Amino acid sequence: MANTTFSGPVRSENGFQSVDKSSSTGAYTTRVVLGKGVGYASGVTVNTTAGDSPAIGEFTQPANTVITAIKIVCITAPVIGSGDIGFEVGTSSSGAQIVAAITDQILDGGTTVVVGNVVNLTLVATTESTTTAPVSAQYTSSERTIYCNITNTQDATTAGSFTFIIEYVPIASLS
Repeated sequence: MANTTFSGPVRSENGFQSVDKSSSTGAYTTRVVLGKGVGYASGVTVNTTAGDSPAIGEFTQPANTVITAIKIVCITAPVIGSGDIGFEVGTSSSGAQIVAAITDQILDGGTTVVVGNVVNLTLVATTESTTTAPVSAQYTSSERTIYCNITNTQDATTAGSFTFIIEYVPIASLS
């Protein structure tokens, strides 16, 4: 295989792979898959009554990927008396397997959130087990739906809108 030098950006619709070629069979084995994906869950609103968002955002996580970061951006400012606005991200509706529920990280005892405000979320740590390999909620071997939820402790007079930005990386199959 030849070495190639590019002077502009290199693009691929399916990522990049670093491979090893067997000298005896000529078969290729994938060592590393490079690339980063970004997904969005848009239109997640603050409920006009205290509780979970009426429209939970959904994101389809591709197979054989690991979620590396999640951010929330305020698109339309919600207005709330003096309550709290928080979030949770999970593998089920109102679940918190990927990002633990925090009820006041977007707004703590305030009245509104500024448009463009960005909140960086903390991913749930890997769970260790003495009988099996460590389990990470961020990894999936098959495509799945991730649910992004906004919570509020008081009624909102203006619902507002948020977008979750989910960053993930593909990995070589673990099988």
